[in-house]
Amino acid sequence: MTDRVRASADRLARFFARPAFETVLGALILTSAALTVVETTQVAPSVGVLRVVQGISVLFAAELAARLWAAKSTKSFLREYWLDVISVLPLGSVLWAPFTGGGVESFGPKWLGLLALLRIFRLMRLLKIARHRALLFPSVIRKGAREVFFASGIVLLAVVFASSALVLLERDSNPSLSTFGQAFWFSIYSVVATEPIPGPPQTFGGHVVALLVILTGLFTFATVVGTISALVTDRMHAPDLRVDWEDLNDHLIVCGFSRKAEIVVREYIMAYPDDRQPIVVVAEFENELPQLKDPAVRARVQFLNDDFTKLEALEKAGVRRAARCILLADSSKGRKERDVDARTVLAALTIERLNPGIYTVAEINRREHAHHLEMGKVNAYVVGGEQSAFLLAQSAITRGVMGVFDELMTRKAGNHFLRATVPAKWRGKTFLDLLMHVKKEHDALLVGVERGERIELNPTNYVFQGGEDVVVISTRDIRL
Repeated sequence: MTDRVRASADRLARFFARPAFETVLGALILTSAALTVVETTQVAPSVGVLRVVQGISVLFAAELAARLWAAKSTKSFLREYWLDVISVLPLGSVLWAPFTGGGVESFGPKWLGLLALLRIFRLMRLLKIARHRALLFPSVIRKGAREVFFASGIVLLAVVFASSALVLLERDSNPSLSTFGQAFWFSIYSVVATEPIPGPPQTFGGHVVALLVILTGLFTFATVVGTISALVTDRMHAPDLRVDWEDLNDHLIVCGFSRKAEIVVREYIMAYPDDRQPIVVVAEFENELPQLKDPAVRARVQFLNDDFTKLEALEKAGVRRAARCILLADSSKGRKERDVDARTVLAALTIERLNPGIYTVAEINRREHAHHLEMGKVNAYVVGGEQSAFLLAQSAITRGVMGVFDELMTRKAGNHFLRATVPAKWRGKTFLDLLMHVKKEHDALLVGVERGERIELNPTNYVFQGGEDVVVISTRDIRL
């Protein structure tokens, strides 16, 4: 497939994913299912009903043909839409329906009516569309939305299909199942009670349909119980979980877990005390989740037990809506330094691709891997072992300097680094002018100014344009 054709196919796929298209498609599916019920439960359906339902089926067939053309492979198309393909097979029934005048002389053999019921299987597509809109439901349902929607769809499909099939099979021999209403309530009772109520059908086909309805009831009960058990277990193992993943916005994601992770989170909380968004820690835990010592940290952290290099894990952590991400060198499971850095680079590049606006900071073990992060537009990185070596060297060279680093690197007490924005009134003033003002008015020390992606320390003869960010050392937040 050429690039131009592939681009056209991608545009078509995006069109199919539009909410307006899905809404129209859902309305057509409901209309088709309703008319199929009318067609199969009436002895002689009207010509209008047949023409409308067949016309909708033609639209469905055209839509599937377009999806097949836009699909990356026939195999992937059939894997996702095989049930929809089955639902358009009744189009062949037009060859068996002789029209005369204003009505239908003969609907054809009974098996043809059963073939028409295949259209009802398209209700499963309606289930997929509804699942895309799961955020409209309460949070208690959202957590098990996939299972709840699937079970609901199976019940809906089974009841509608069974009601129409029972009328078609039983109306000539069983007066209690001669109308759709009677068959509908028979199907509902059978799903709930898992036995044919008020009595079993008379025909062999009716017995088969009733058995399918009863099995559906058992399957649905098991699914609902399993979903509720999973939610309760999840709640018991994560007592501090307060929000759903879909509600996360402008939050911090920490990839990887070690003692450093708790320090990072504690510093972040002290820097942004008014930010109430949970901090998501994505890491693989072989046993139970770690117990955090600091209550303030424990109250803000939301764990996701998954591999942070996986796209699904990052999507669940809300990476597209996150404001910041910190990637720690994950040496768990006995990984070597090269493998650790490879995972960090892979995750960082994936995160930047998913959310170019996120501010990403990565920790690596070897500087030789840093150019991959730079090419991927990762905002900042720290070479762990190298930075420790620099601190040791400076501490040995300049006595007492380690105490300076200790104070500046944490917000527990004393001075620390802060950012401030230079207002327009400082346009044309020099770095020296602002340095003196900051010290006099705020008892703070101006140390650098942001130029592009870098912080230039103590620039010579710098003239402010207004709007730049500067870095200061202060004991409290300041506003220039």
